[in-house]
Amino acid sequence: MTRRKDKLPVAGLMFVRAGACDDLQPAFDFLPGLLHDSTVAIIYGPPGSGKTFFALHLQCSTAIGRTVFGLTPEKRNCLYVGLEGEAGIKARVMAWCAQYGVDSNPIDYALGQFSIGTEGEKDVAALIDYMKRRQIEFLVIDTLSLAMAGLDEISGQHMSLVIDALHRIKRETGACVVAIAHTGKNEKAGIRGHSSQLGNVDTTIEIVCHNKEMVADGNKSRVIEADVTLATPRSAVIRKQRDGEGGKRFHFTLALQDTPFQDARGNVLRRPAVAEHEAFPDLPEEEAGAPARKLSSRERDAADILDALNRKLGRAGPASLDQFRRALKRADWGPENPGSWRRAFHDLKAKLEMGDHDDVLHLH
Repeated sequence: MTRRKDKLPVAGLMFVRAGACDDLQPAFDFLPGLLHDSTVAIIYGPPGSGKTFFALHLQCSTAIGRTVFGLTPEKRNCLYVGLEGEAGIKARVMAWCAQYGVDSNPIDYALGQFSIGTEGEKDVAALIDYMKRRQIEFLVIDTLSLAMAGLDEISGQHMSLVIDALHRIKRETGACVVAIAHTGKNEKAGIRGHSSQLGNVDTTIEIVCHNKEMVADGNKSRVIEADVTLATPRSAVIRKQRDGEGGKRFHFTLALQDTPFQDARGNVLRRPAVAEHEAFPDLPEEEAGAPARKLSSRERDAADILDALNRKLGRAGPASLDQFRRALKRADWGPENPGSWRRAFHDLKAKLEMGDHDDVLHLH
């Protein structure tokens, strides 16, 4: 199956008269259950977690149709925009080739300066033009923070401009657009910057390093955090999937490989590449990834209401908890009895992912 080619307008609305239906097709998952055509995704994690290597692994595998984490992708032309560590990108790609026995670089990549948002109109237009000429269908921008240089990550207005630009690239090319982002100081809070990143994209994937161990200390317990190394077990966890079920995990470590290049002293450059694993048996069940709990019918209805509300709010979103509560009331969600409704909403709140400003990102 080829990627979908919708006739959705690049700007403005598509109007559909009563009695008729549009002919838009569901997004096709060229990486089954993981990434879809014509969507925007974010891969995020702390520094050193392997975000770039994971993204390159997905791109290089997809470019040649190689099975990745047990998934058989449909081939896509790929472009990696590397805005950090530019001089080492070719070595990273060729390390992947050495890891998987591939003779030559299978993806396009771009180096230099690239700006997105208010000051980046020319850069975005040039990127879209290149993608159309090369028929690029899978784009990675590494990293989002460098692409929005001069803008404020914490500002909802600035972040909305950036996310709008990613959606523009998606609309005009039909590609899967992936941005790589860092977590903040509090990793549990998710992506660094304004939380609208999570509410206004289709897919989010967190890279988790399993380098923490709970140990007994008398009557208490404490967490020991080990240094992150190449051998540290890692998982890529789908935290949000608009057109599918989240919670899936893909396990990997990193392995050093020789490349055809030399450093400034004439030594062979060695760079990491992803080494896939089916599972990490020594990890506790909750870390290794117990099967995700499925949402009930009522919870799925609430998730649909939240998604519709965040789409309606656009740049003003994500919705506050109070806005979400009012939207549920307007949609006649939940039990009719007021006491039962409050209990149902209380249970629902436990499954909400909240942002830094008491806004509601998604339901999981």
